[in-house]
Amino acid sequence: MNNQTTEQLLDAIRREAAQLDIKTQPEPQPLPAEESPSQMSFEQRLRLPSKPAYHYREFLQFDDEAFVRNAFLCILQREPDPAGLQSYLNKLNDGIEKQGILAELSGSEEAKRYGVRIRGLKGYRMIARLRRIRTLRPIAQRLLGLYRRICELPNTEEMNQYRANILQQLSWMSRQLQANERVTAASRDRSEQQALKQAEEVAQIRAENQALSQQLANLSHKIAYQQQTLAARTSEVESDSSTPLISPTSVDDSDVSAFYVAFEDACRGTREEVRDKMSKWLNYLPAIDAGSKQVLDIGCGRGEWLQLLGENGYDATGLDINPVMVNSCTEQGLTASLDDALAWLQRQPDASLAAITAFHVIEHVPFELLLRWTTEARRVLQPGGVLVMETPNPENILVGSHTFYHDPTHRNPITPTLLEFLAEYCGYADSELVRLHPYPEEAKVSGNDPLTERVNGHLCGPQDIALVARVPEAEAAE
Repeated sequence: MNNQTTEQLLDAIRREAAQLDIKTQPEPQPLPAEESPSQMSFEQRLRLPSKPAYHYREFLQFDDEAFVRNAFLCILQREPDPAGLQSYLNKLNDGIEKQGILAELSGSEEAKRYGVRIRGLKGYRMIARLRRIRTLRPIAQRLLGLYRRICELPNTEEMNQYRANILQQLSWMSRQLQANERVTAASRDRSEQQALKQAEEVAQIRAENQALSQQLANLSHKIAYQQQTLAARTSEVESDSSTPLISPTSVDDSDVSAFYVAFEDACRGTREEVRDKMSKWLNYLPAIDAGSKQVLDIGCGRGEWLQLLGENGYDATGLDINPVMVNSCTEQGLTASLDDALAWLQRQPDASLAAITAFHVIEHVPFELLLRWTTEARRVLQPGGVLVMETPNPENILVGSHTFYHDPTHRNPITPTLLEFLAEYCGYADSELVRLHPYPEEAKVSGNDPLTERVNGHLCGPQDIALVARVPEAEAAE
């Protein structure tokens, strides 16, 4: 894309963003009381005036049939046919947004004959184009959620520029996805002689789409933090008018948190990969008919483990100090809160939980806090309850000296010896260490002699280790 085209796109998006606060058309005035609503015509009660341009918000005051009829009358200059009316009513009932329906109608060939413009729909038209391609519908749905959040940003000069930059990136992603899908479709139609090349092209496109999906996730996190930072600034100003706004050049906690969420998404793996890795821990939990079904997950992140617990009959609660992570969980219908783990544990009654888990959390906290977590967990777990704490394994030299420090929020590695003694000291029984995720075989040095095996054990052995500690069953009789 040349500079002139880029500037034209930015100008168009800025104009559209500046119009997002347009006032909606005033509602039609009711007729005198002597004429009942049933005697009024549609035009008298609900009809928008005819004009060459509207903003989509003018249509949002109407619902159901009134909305569809106004959309047809204003955009297509005609009443909806029965089949069209029913089709769009069904779409509304299925959760398709009114903006999406307006984008679909205004982008149709029939609408082009009349040239009626509906402002504010650039993003929705982009998403509607993606929805027409079956394989891109899941991505279109994610884009829709992101676009809604963009539109909720306030209409200040700073936010309009921010919105324009985000929309430019989304527009580019949309075009790239459509181009990739066209190449993929063309590759499917090629002859068998080109099968190898086709497979390579499809694999490359999948990798590009995965990268685009990652960019989309990062944009989502940035927007969420932008909203939270604005809300915090507004709250500060309202509580103390003398409080200055945060300087644009300052670095606050939300800047670091936004980076950390993006870093987690980039390095931790997809939701499916994480779910697959964590599913093994279901075998370590008490049976759901063995007492309490309550499970606490400290540092719940994106909620993959909470989701697995719920699917298997447990009542799972997640805690996290990252507001975007908590918001991601609650949007999925999971129970999660922005709370301090120690304070949460201290509020729970004795022997009330079946299990407590903490995956890659304890290396982030000082030992004094880890000791108090472990002690409080011992109190609130039921007899037979289990504590699981997974952390990077410093027995692996590459982990202890290198990969552990990829995460800038890590404090120090925790050794297996310390984990075992911690469980014994706090009164757990039947504790065990579970070593996980060794390097693949191809990473090992070739050879079967004892020295080579020892080297491979130190360099390519398990990258993670978990403490599994249980509360003695005998306490049930006490």
